[in-house]
Amino acid sequence: MYSKRIVYFGTRGQEITSRHLGAFVELGANIVACVEAPQGSISTTHTEKDPYEGIDEIAERLSIPLLCPVNPKDPGFISGIRKLKPDVLIVAGYQFYMTKQLLEIPPLGAINFHTSCLPRHAGMHPGFWAIWYGDKESGMVIHYMDDGIDTGDIIYETRVPVLPGDTINGLYDRCWKSSVPLVKNLLEGLESNSLPGKPQDMSRYIYNYEIIEKDFQLDFRQPADVLSGRVRMAPGKFYFVLNGEKYYVQECTVIDEPVYNRKFEIEVPVNIDNKLVFVTPRKFFQIVKVLKNGGNVEPVPLIV
Repeated sequence: MYSKRIVYFGTRGQEITSRHLGAFVELGANIVACVEAPQGSISTTHTEKDPYEGIDEIAERLSIPLLCPVNPKDPGFISGIRKLKPDVLIVAGYQFYMTKQLLEIPPLGAINFHTSCLPRHAGMHPGFWAIWYGDKESGMVIHYMDDGIDTGDIIYETRVPVLPGDTINGLYDRCWKSSVPLVKNLLEGLESNSLPGKPQDMSRYIYNYEIIEKDFQLDFRQPADVLSGRVRMAPGKFYFVLNGEKYYVQECTVIDEPVYNRKFEIEVPVNIDNKLVFVTPRKFFQIVKVLKNGGNVEPVPLIV
């Protein structure tokens, strides 16, 4: 049993919350309270049902006080946390901004689990953006929290490859699996007051905003492999515009042929061997299956 008093912040139904909380509990962490976000208050691109025991279920089973503030900036909530006398706040999957007043309560600070290779992809939906940008790797960072967004010193980090054809769910699963073993290191470091801390290189900081519809429009100025990765992570969500109409790509492939030996125009589809193809700066992007108004459309006749 570890002695440091922990208040754990997370969200019901979110695997990043439950998976890591389960590890803390199994290792004998001294969790004096759990704080969960109000239901329906967060945005996520992870769509699989959480298979782990939720934060609410763990709190009930172990008789841990469960708090659910509408706003963590509320003075009454902050006063309640102060009365718990936590040594540290642990945050995993809790999207509300936490004020300096709250973060300064525990003597050992507040520590967050973030699913990216910080300082790249701070903020929202890091798994989505890692695939969207065509990153070769992602991972998990356990870092101290400060008054910025995912800007605190890094304690531990892991790396996992972004695989061809990765889905958001699959990438998140590997990232979270990679960081669970670090919970033991974290508890031991807290107990001995010996956790490391490495400042982030803020010249490499990239903050990700909330996803908007325009982010799903395929930009054929991007490499074909990057566009293919986007479609495969969310089939039927990414679209191209032709003659003022939106067409959603269900399936695509990349034709590995140099583009410099023919004359093509960006954004103008062509028929190559009876296939609907767009040229990109690297390779050709073939539309295999396309949807319009929820129904299948034959790709090649779209070429005028």
